[in-house]
Amino acid sequence: MKNTSMHVVHVPATSANLGPGFDTLGMALDIYNSVVFCQSDTLTIELETSNPNIPLNSQNLIYIAAKRTADLLGRALPPLYLKQYDHIPMASGMGSSAACIVAGIYIADTLLNLWLSKKQILDIATQIEGHPDNVAPAIYGGLCLNQNNNGDILTLQIPVKGDIAVCIAHPSFSLSTKTARKVLPHEIPMHDAIYNLSCIGLFTSAFYTQDYSLLPYALQDKLHQPYRKHLIKGFDQIIKIAHSLGAYGTCISGAGPSMLSFIKESQLDFFAQNFSEALKEISGNWSVIPSKINKNGAIVEKFNSNN
Repeated sequence: MKNTSMHVVHVPATSANLGPGFDTLGMALDIYNSVVFCQSDTLTIELETSNPNIPLNSQNLIYIAAKRTADLLGRALPPLYLKQYDHIPMASGMGSSAACIVAGIYIADTLLNLWLSKKQILDIATQIEGHPDNVAPAIYGGLCLNQNNNGDILTLQIPVKGDIAVCIAHPSFSLSTKTARKVLPHEIPMHDAIYNLSCIGLFTSAFYTQDYSLLPYALQDKLHQPYRKHLIKGFDQIIKIAHSLGAYGTCISGAGPSMLSFIKESQLDFFAQNFSEALKEISGNWSVIPSKINKNGAIVEKFNSNN
């Protein structure tokens, strides 16, 4: 290898939409993909994952994002050594592609000494991903409200405080974002748009005031969930089970098929254990992933064997 100085980038999983915030709201979770990287003599990609579908060549999404970043800045990307440690399930509605894109940008930024700001990283990531709802919280952490102003991305970080966490119900089946978008209508009634606007207002108010009793009303949606629910076996049952266990509310995570429940952080272990037991009765072989809300976003650090 040309450069044995190794780094690692940690990028959190994310959940987008969060009920009414279609393509605008996103939140970072305490679940990470990590990539060890350095300059090398040839492109070499290794995996610490059981997924056989990840390309080990220039078609790898992390490499694509790194190369795209270098090209946009007029720089030449050197050959890379990458080792992926993947903990975010793919095609699950938990931002696995966004994590790869953000990782690639940080890799190019580090190796080429670009010193990109988070805003610049967000703009590049949005160009590659197509929308900011997942990449923004992957970069900034926390809960993000995003607006795309003709390519200029505005991100507002909404404070996350108090007794709040999430629990993800993740099934054995996958659902591609492309498939989930195909079922959406091209036009919606005006009253549905107005309804969602009111729900987003309630949602942001719940976090600013820490009045999470608003979430059962704030997580309602008429733009995407009614059209996607038939793609997720057990949708209504999962919502009922989560409610019976004390969840504030439940929604589709991203485009699905995972489902996200907002719960009290103080009851995270209790909820996860009982939720897991109850989901055994639902077809789809569901697993449960409890998580605090990540507040840091992506992090790059020197690699050592203790990372």
